[in-house]
Amino acid sequence: MTKWILFGISYIFIVMSLLQILLYMNYFSLGYRWQTVWRFIIQTPDFALFVGSFIVLTFIVFYPGPSRSPFF
Repeated sequence: MTKWILFGISYIFIVMSLLQILLYMNYFSLGYRWQTVWRFIIQTPDFALFVGSFIVLTFIVFYPGPSRSPFF
């Protein structure tokens, strides 16, 4: 049950941080260069949240859970 909760929370954090990063990419239309925009994005807490959530989500999906008996 906790894997489903962590999966949902990580998924929500990934979606929220990617939407924020997408909004940061609009700085390119204001005249900033892509190098400057990406350097800014990498330094934001949203990017750290994305990386952390992606690691947790990958661990949850690919790490095998404990085997359970079908009778319990």
